[in-house]
Amino acid sequence: MRGKGISYDTGFISKGRNAREPFDPEVVERELRIIRDDLHCNAVRVMGGDPERLESAATYAADLGLEVWFSPYPLELTTDELLSLFADCAERAERLRRRGAEVVLVTGAELSLMNNGFLPGDTLDERLELLNEPQRLRELIPEVTARVNEFLAKAAALVRERFGGKITYAAIPLERVDWTRFDLVSVDLYRSIEVADRFTEGVRALPGSPRPRSGCWPSTTAADRDRDRARAGGEHPCSSRVTING
Repeated sequence: MRGKGISYDTGFISKGRNAREPFDPEVVERELRIIRDDLHCNAVRVMGGDPERLESAATYAADLGLEVWFSPYPLELTTDELLSLFADCAERAERLRRRGAEVVLVTGAELSLMNNGFLPGDTLDERLELLNEPQRLRELIPEVTARVNEFLAKAAALVRERFGGKITYAAIPLERVDWTRFDLVSVDLYRSIEVADRFTEGVRALPGSPRPRSGCWPSTTAADRDRDRARAGGEHPCSSRVTING
């Protein structure tokens, strides 16, 4: 294990509303200090939908000596909107990196489920319902894989023009990402009650890669609670503990 970290929520935006209000800089700094001092983390994945908040929290984290995973997490955006967001975040992450911070840029997360244009369904709830239809989902995988990888090729090229550090993408297994364009392999994995007995086996079955790997490992309670919220009202479904392997 190269490091130990946790995801930090700066607020996820859905239908024009930010799920975290207020966003108090003093509270953010105090919570990041707790992550470093009490949880003994040396890395943090700063997540959310507002680039300014991401940069603010990432700056506090860097000033505390934490490795920053700068992770825009958009919801319900089009592919053009996604590219615009990632370009903005790449420039902000590069400013932080040039100050001397250790920064990894995450070019989105779980895009096929959380945003438009990859899977059938006009809303997050409709796309999440596909998880309850495994046979249909399996049939969709080749098409989803092609769409995701076509988009990620554009996104990776775009952010590399603006950011000089390492980049990755937080995938879900069904997307079957082509990792050759990234520096790190990152997979979001959910240990829910339904899969708890098969979770370890599933992790071991992930395809090998010569690149360093990272993973998102939610606690059972948090994962179940947040996934239920996502299905009920569009809240963000990932509350997680992250380990960084390499």
